[in-house]
Amino acid sequence: MEKPTIKQRFEGFGKFIYNSETNQVLGRSGRSWAEIGIFYIIYYACLAGFFAATLAVFNQTLDSDNPKLQGSASLLKGNPGMGFQPMPDIETTLIYSTKEGREEYVKSVKKVLDEYYKAYNKSLGVDCESESGLRENVDTACAVNYADLTAECHEQNAFGILEGNPCVLLKLNRIYGWKPELYSPAEMSKLEDVSASIKSNYVEDKIWIDCHGENAADNDNIAKATVTYSPQQGFPLAFYPYEKQKGYLSPLVFVKFTNLAKHLAYMIECKALAKNIAVDRTEKEGSVHFELLID
Repeated sequence: MEKPTIKQRFEGFGKFIYNSETNQVLGRSGRSWAEIGIFYIIYYACLAGFFAATLAVFNQTLDSDNPKLQGSASLLKGNPGMGFQPMPDIETTLIYSTKEGREEYVKSVKKVLDEYYKAYNKSLGVDCESESGLRENVDTACAVNYADLTAECHEQNAFGILEGNPCVLLKLNRIYGWKPELYSPAEMSKLEDVSASIKSNYVEDKIWIDCHGENAADNDNIAKATVTYSPQQGFPLAFYPYEKQKGYLSPLVFVKFTNLAKHLAYMIECKALAKNIAVDRTEKEGSVHFELLID
C-alpha cells in the first residue's frame, strides 16, 4: 500500500477541519456540536453548583471573629513558642558579635522593630503600663513603648554589638484566646532550673523570662557577666489574651549580655515561665536556644 504524499496529508487534514461535502467541522455536524456543547454546559454548571454549595456549607462553620481551631485543637496546641532575633541565617543559632559584618544582624532585628516604630510614632494602641492583670473582652490593643524598649538596645549601637554587649530580642508567639496561668510565689520558689534572682523578686504581674546557660559551665561563665532585660524581665499580662484587637502587637523584651568574655562561646537558653507554657527544646516551644560569641 502506497504511503500518502505530503500534499494528500495536508488535503486530508484540511478536510478534517472542514468537510464541504458534509458541512462537518472537526468531524462533527452542527447538530452534533450543539448537542455536545449543551451537555458540557450543563455538566460544568452542575460542577460549579456543587463547588459553590460546598463552600457555602463550609463558610457556615466559620466565625469571622474567632478561629475555628483553638486551644489544644489548634496547630500550636495552645502552647506558645518563642522566637529571637538577630537570626540573619536560619541555618545557625550563633550570634557572632563583631563590629565587622554586623549589618545583617542589625537588619534582622530592625525588620521586626519597624512595625513597632511606626505604631509608636502614630500613637496607636492604649497605654497599659498601669494595668497589672489580664484585659479580657476589650477591643483596644496595648501599645508597646518603643522608647523604653530601645533605651539600651538600639540601631545606633548596633543593638549592643558596637559595645561588645549584644542584645537579643525575644518574642512569644501569639495564640488566639490564650491566657497565661502564672505560678504563685510559693510555686515559683520550688521550681528547679530557675534563676535565684527571679525567685527572690517574683511578682505575679507578667510572664517572666529567664535566660541562663544550658549547662553548669555556661552558668559559671555567665555568672561573671551581667544579664539585663528591657523594658522589663517578661511580657506584661495586659497584652493577654490576644483576641484580634485592632493594631495588636505582641510585647517584646530585649536581653542584654554585658561583660561577656571574648573568644568564648556561650550556650544560652531563655524560657518563658508560666504553668501553661510547656518547655520543649526539640519542638522550640516555650523557650529559645542560641549561642553567643564575642570577638
